[in-house]
Amino acid sequence: MQQLTDMPKNVADALMRGEREEAIVALQQERNLSREDAREVIASCILLTPGLRMKDTLSEARWGRMGWLVLFQAIVVAIGYFVFFHGKW
Repeated sequence: MQQLTDMPKNVADALMRGEREEAIVALQQERNLSREDAREVIASCILLTPGLRMKDTLSEARWGRMGWLVLFQAIVVAIGYFVFFHGKW
């Protein structure tokens, strides 16, 4: 189990900036690890260090089922309004 204090300085700096991919590449070069091993070490470090937030995970917002359900409901309401109440105002 790796902690942030056990990491090389450039890896720790990349993690503090939220650059996970940069940290993986730097750790690969520093410790001569495979990409998979470096990813596992960085992932465990992220999980064990409270307060670390990665940029690439924050920027991706996925819709999920609830988002699609809300969109579908809005479309149904708009169509219903048009069909039933459009000419009555």
